[in-house]
Amino acid sequence: MRRRSTILSFPGIVLLVLLLSGLGLTLWWQGGLAFSPGDLSAVNRQPIKLGSYNSHAEFERECHLCHQPLVSMQNELCVSCHIDVSDQIRTKADLHGILENVNRCAECHSDHRGRDFDPRLGSLENLDHALFGFSLIWHQVDYALSPLDCFGCHTDDDHFPVSIQSCAECHADHDVSFMSVHLRDFGDGCLDCHDGEDTMVRFDHADARFSLTGFHLEVGCADCHVDNQFEDLPSDCVNCHSEPAVHLGSFDQDCSTCHNSGTWKPAFLEGQDFDHLNQTEFSLEKHRADFAGSPLTCVGCHGSNVHEFATATCTFCHAQNDPGFIGLHQAQYGDKCLECHDGVDRMHEFTHADFFPLDGRHEEISCQDCHAGNLYKDTPDECAACHLEPQIHAGYFGLTCEYCHLTSDWYPAQLISHKFPIDHGGEGQVECQVCHNDTYDKYSCYGCHEHHMVEIADKHFEIGITSQNLPTCTDCHADGRVKESNLKDN
Repeated sequence: MRRRSTILSFPGIVLLVLLLSGLGLTLWWQGGLAFSPGDLSAVNRQPIKLGSYNSHAEFERECHLCHQPLVSMQNELCVSCHIDVSDQIRTKADLHGILENVNRCAECHSDHRGRDFDPRLGSLENLDHALFGFSLIWHQVDYALSPLDCFGCHTDDDHFPVSIQSCAECHADHDVSFMSVHLRDFGDGCLDCHDGEDTMVRFDHADARFSLTGFHLEVGCADCHVDNQFEDLPSDCVNCHSEPAVHLGSFDQDCSTCHNSGTWKPAFLEGQDFDHLNQTEFSLEKHRADFAGSPLTCVGCHGSNVHEFATATCTFCHAQNDPGFIGLHQAQYGDKCLECHDGVDRMHEFTHADFFPLDGRHEEISCQDCHAGNLYKDTPDECAACHLEPQIHAGYFGLTCEYCHLTSDWYPAQLISHKFPIDHGGEGQVECQVCHNDTYDKYSCYGCHEHHMVEIADKHFEIGITSQNLPTCTDCHADGRVKESNLKDN
């Protein structure tokens, strides 16, 4: 049996060569279009040429401009036309300068999807917006829950600039009062603070090494962050608060030693609220300035130690104003200034008549005769506190001396005030002992008037007078007589 030969005949070989040549010529003539997956884009939104072309569609037959397998990497062919992108990659600036895997152009910019397809916008489908410092995690929908598209924030699709006005308008529609204050305080540089996640929503001022407590909670941000300065802002009190003149130079500038943000006054010292009047019994009300009008400071009275005080400081200062008065004052009262003076000053407008009138013989005595040891507070004003009760009426007249005695003269005594008529009965002046048969500060009418207790009680009960009020006869019988008006009133 004869074997069939596998070798093509000469005519077959010629035909195959012709077919392959024709196919090659066709591919050469069409520029590889036979393998094209679709039409190239004719869109060019930027007013620049791509090499010598306006769009990809113009070199659609020249596939080698983008595809040179085994000869050149495709990204190298891309940037040979897209010079602006090449500059971004080289300088690491703008969009392509910060992207990872920037050499894989086709992963973001596809083509062969028709004449109207924009390869640039197509790249946004897989773009990670957070690469540009602003995440879209909170910007998927607006306040009405409608989806947000790119052009809601980027009103110009040329270079996609951010429209800060769009930010302000959108957020103002939700809360116009907040945005008004926010724009006033911080301006319209939204992206200087916000990254879309949002960083500032979770911001805790305490993390910035300065806790907002007390009155600092009421301070507007712009009051401290002038011109939107947030970094490296000093946190010392003196950067915002001028040191009060009252302790200028007396203390260090760590205000927290004595003050807190809850309230500036009262200050606290060694952990306790400090009030100069309550803790020292000396008010600073009259000691804000010296006689020359210069502010008085803590060190002016206490020196370098606020826990120490010498009254010589008082006399030195006041002697400069009136040395004659201070000399006599010290000679008479000594140098224990704080025993009389509390800084308000209670002795400045002192009138003795407000406490005890100094008239008659009392005008002639010195202060120390009554205020022994310079004791002025709670000094008793009863006569018996200074004058012993005379034996002649000891235990009989009581201690209301002013009923019979005057400050001008102790003798002779006389009845100065006696509301009840002492000629009661019409037979002349009645002896004191008739009514005051025990002591002179008590009386009884029953030494003369018949006393039938039950009968008297019954009669008085009829007009509403109880037995408890019976001994106070003069309450109703002020002149010693029974009148119809007495009965009607009772």
